[in-house]
Amino acid sequence: MINVPEGIAATLDRISKLEDDVREFTNTGRHQVGLLNAKGTWNQICSSLDVIGDTVLSIRDYISSPYPATDGLKYIYTYGILQSLFLQQDAVRHLSEAFDVPHVLSEKLMKVREIRNSAIEHPTKQQVRKSTNYSYISRISLAKGGFTLMRSSAENDAQFIDIDMMSIIAEQSADIETSLSLVSEKLKEADRMHRQKFGEKLIADIFHSSTSYLFEKVSQGIHLPSDGNRSFGLSMLGSIEKMYADFKTALEERRELNDYTRYDLGEYKHAMSVLN
Repeated sequence: MINVPEGIAATLDRISKLEDDVREFTNTGRHQVGLLNAKGTWNQICSSLDVIGDTVLSIRDYISSPYPATDGLKYIYTYGILQSLFLQQDAVRHLSEAFDVPHVLSEKLMKVREIRNSAIEHPTKQQVRKSTNYSYISRISLAKGGFTLMRSSAENDAQFIDIDMMSIIAEQSADIETSLSLVSEKLKEADRMHRQKFGEKLIADIFHSSTSYLFEKVSQGIHLPSDGNRSFGLSMLGSIEKMYADFKTALEERRELNDYTRYDLGEYKHAMSVLN
């Protein structure tokens, strides 16, 4: 069993990096526009990412902070870490669901859920299939590394189950990293395909090297208003208008046209109409 806090901390670092990768994808304009069209999915993604980040913080502090000296706080710490693990599992499952990535709870994660349910969700009366269990945490056993869970039922004699908290955290963290990696890889592939689709049509090419020349001739038509300068400047203004229209179309095709850019382009169009 893995029970080295340093190893857990390294896994948590990688989980945080994967969380950041998913956030970067969702906050990129071309993807965010589509996601925002499905409000329920968008809210599920945001909530799941926040809970993943929050539970990583709680787990990190649990393994790195001193364990309380008083029994009351020991229970609070134990209740809290088990609930954090449970919430983290749900958050990753719902994030995978939002991006249509297959997700199956492993036996290790199911074991964590079972321990949490027995120890802190329904310890005084827990229905498990046709059996009813009654459990409690042995107070004298409470420690940062785990505790002993006493479980009894009408069908079975009392059981004393030793819970190795560090091993549980390590095993869950490894599984969570694997699940988030699957989500991250799918999103990276979607981004790669999007880039490939427009790889030969760069937006930068719309603003060609003669752009400054166009503005120069428009300026001459304004400040040196001979017939030739006015007519030539007007034709160059037409080229500038087309360039901005092509820019807007390219952004729309790539799903990159956000409200701020749309507003700016509207202002430019109005200015060019007045100048025309």
